[in-house]
Amino acid sequence: MPLKLKPNSVIKTQLGIQAGGRVQKYFQNRCYKAMDRFVPYRPGEGDLRNIVDLSNPNYIVYEMPYARYQYFGVREDGTHVVQNYTTPGTGTYWDKRMWSVEGGQIVKEIQHLMDNGGI
Repeated sequence: MPLKLKPNSVIKTQLGIQAGGRVQKYFQNRCYKAMDRFVPYRPGEGDLRNIVDLSNPNYIVYEMPYARYQYFGVREDGTHVVQNYTTPGTGTYWDKRMWSVEGGQIVKEIQHLMDNGGI
């Protein structure tokens, strides 16, 4: 008896893992929330953490003009600057910092969603 499988696109949609699907959106939002404690923050000037574009589920875009400088720790002219981050645990490459601490838990949560049909 021949085996008939649904097309990948149908399976992905049912599981919510297609581009912009439920699982992908959950992953984006979960990473965004987890990154918050690693993003540099200066009391009274905390817009870097708050002005974020999540409209494309493939990216988390920090929109402040100085976001790139804070992320890479390099000025536009290419000079490296040693930052004195006032909030402990924050600094450059905050996505990598977050993933090293929270990545395992996030993977477990995504797996749980997948095991339950992307719900």
